[in-house]
Amino acid sequence: MATVVGRNFEVTPDIRALLEKKIGKIQEKLFADVIEVRCVLQVEKYRNICEVIMVGKDHDVKTAQQSDESMQDAINMAVDHLKRQAQKNRKKLRDHHRKDGKQAKSRVTEWAVQVLEPAQLRESGDHNRHRIIKTNNLPIRPMSIEEAALRLEDSKNEFIVFRDVDSDKISVIYKRQDDNLGLIAPEV
Repeated sequence: MATVVGRNFEVTPDIRALLEKKIGKIQEKLFADVIEVRCVLQVEKYRNICEVIMVGKDHDVKTAQQSDESMQDAINMAVDHLKRQAQKNRKKLRDHHRKDGKQAKSRVTEWAVQVLEPAQLRESGDHNRHRIIKTNNLPIRPMSIEEAALRLEDSKNEFIVFRDVDSDKISVIYKRQDDNLGLIAPEV
């Protein structure tokens, strides 16, 4: 799995297991072509330093983080930084390798929500049923599910309609009453 080296630091089985578990998750979720992973753990005076180098076919990711508290804090910070870099690289690779190239980012679909006449929605005299009273045009932008979730959390809207960059299908992510998010996606 990963080569773990300690400089002025004894690499315990617990530390090795922690590193392999965290780096293994990043590898399996974000990379398919990792060639080598090296971790260097060192202590200099009061600083705990964790350096991680991930070498792959299409990418190289390197991070070095330090903590005055403990080696585990340094490892956690390094792994978090590695994860952010890996996601950024993955997004660049995915955008770069798309067939339609730059058009994928600029491809925004307008989706019109039409107002229907009350006679089309309900029987005459039925005033207890809901009716559509507003029309909006929604821009449908291509983005990942994670990006849509982040945009929804920052938004005052209850939902976001987007084109999933992985499946190229229209999906909807929405806020649930239990403060979680829901996803409506077409069957593939």
